[in-house]
Amino acid sequence: MTRAWRAWVALWDRREDATALALVRIAVALVLLCDFTLVWRLDLAAALWAAPPDGYAAPYDGWAASWLGRGPGAADALWLAATIALAAIAVGALTPVACAVFLLVSAQLAHTGPDGDRGIDMMLRLAVGILALSRCNARWSVDAAVLRRLGRPLPREVPAWPRYLLMAQLVWIYWSAGMNKSGAEWGPLGGFAALGNILTDPHFARFDPGWITAAHPLLRLATAATMAFELTAPIYLVLHHFAATPERGGRLRRLASRLHLRWLWLGTGAAFHLGIALTMTMGIFPWGMLALYPALLLPRDLRRLGAEPSANSARVTPRPRS
Repeated sequence: MTRAWRAWVALWDRREDATALALVRIAVALVLLCDFTLVWRLDLAAALWAAPPDGYAAPYDGWAASWLGRGPGAADALWLAATIALAAIAVGALTPVACAVFLLVSAQLAHTGPDGDRGIDMMLRLAVGILALSRCNARWSVDAAVLRRLGRPLPREVPAWPRYLLMAQLVWIYWSAGMNKSGAEWGPLGGFAALGNILTDPHFARFDPGWITAAHPLLRLATAATMAFELTAPIYLVLHHFAATPERGGRLRRLASRLHLRWLWLGTGAAFHLGIALTMTMGIFPWGMLALYPALLLPRDLRRLGAEPSANSARVTPRPRS
């Protein structure tokens, strides 16, 4: 029991380069900024978040209603606060404060207009909450530049547990999505027809469905690949552990490395979301999920991709002796 406890403490006390968390911070903020910019371009703030007769939100309470009221001015003020907070998160300026502000405003917007609070909004809100408690501003940020000027530079190695939590969130979302696809069209009994059916629905399809007949065999294969990808998501945690500990050896670890199973799963996920972005009108969903993908990578993966993390890519902080 003592050995297991020490291993558990060592896992959550691990340190690694801040690059992955910095990439998630920037990508998440940019995706959400694009979404809020679209709200401004279409002049939807009042329609989404103002109470009748100015908008379609249900009558609501909360701190924003007490301070700002429930009219179009309140909706515009909340939109502006969220947009400024996201811009600060993207450039890494007062990052923990900016994350906290966005969390508060985003939660109020969800309370104001629950019908407009999508699953991806909830996911990214959770991600921002994790980032608020991390040191995602240790790289590529105004915070890091200012503190370096003041002679108090942020350490390049940061706690790895926020990245682990983001990775666990992604794995859970994929696995639960696969488990909830209970319709026959997602499996062999329904001929793996789900994606073909979706792409004939004008609510989701980006293009005229005339091409579906010719591509139907490919879409059936894509449906089967989607189910396999989602239902095997928990295995990615094992593959990630294998890749992080190559020195331990073992037949399964060597086989996973030789077959590049981890990269096969990641590539399938990326193709899955890019396919959604190309063929479906699902808003920021595919880009919001891809924004979290740096959390699935090891520090040495980012070094190979040119992100240039520090040479000491990951270590476990020694536990102080009593």
